[in-house]
Amino acid sequence: MVERTEKSQRFLDRQQRRFERRRQEILTAAARVFSEKGYANSTTKEIADAADIAEGTLYNYFSGKRDILLAVSNETQDPMQLAVQQAGTLENRAAMISMFEKAFDISEARLPFIRTLLTEAWTDDGILQEFLAVRLRQIAHSVPAFIAERVASGAFRPIDPAIGARVAMGMFAGLIAPSLRGLEPLPSQQRRRALAETMVDILLDGVRARTE
Repeated sequence: MVERTEKSQRFLDRQQRRFERRRQEILTAAARVFSEKGYANSTTKEIADAADIAEGTLYNYFSGKRDILLAVSNETQDPMQLAVQQAGTLENRAAMISMFEKAFDISEARLPFIRTLLTEAWTDDGILQEFLAVRLRQIAHSVPAFIAERVASGAFRPIDPAIGARVAMGMFAGLIAPSLRGLEPLPSQQRRRALAETMVDILLDGVRARTE
């Protein structure tokens, strides 16, 4: 009886893995179609064709095109938000550099999804409010909270946490924006390290020349 239960569980686990793989294939295809034709001009049939499945099969995974866009939004998991979620234990410069490096890595892994969401939000106020603004509000809360904690502990000098958060997010966005727009490739792993180190240097020490 125990053996039969274990076999049944393994079978269910395999089914779930197959389901998730197919779902990811559909999302990847959808991101590609959306980026080429735009969300409004894309159809579920085109997405199904890009994923090499029947249109009817697509509805086993998503209720419609809007549901697919919501899933794309969830897949983006904004790089800064994910990095900040792991920032609670940051205690030194090296840890902050690693945080920004990870943000670059997440951007590369989720590039098609992030690019799709930003492109659509730029031209569609409904998508901006329904999908993107929610994530920006999450970041707008978590980053200032992180800075405020560091100010309170004495790790950072007294600054306005909200302004500090905007500066940090703006620096990262400015570095990654050309790649999201497709104007240049994402920085190499070595280059990411250099960018992260420069960001942390500027954030912690500013740009004024140091004196003895």
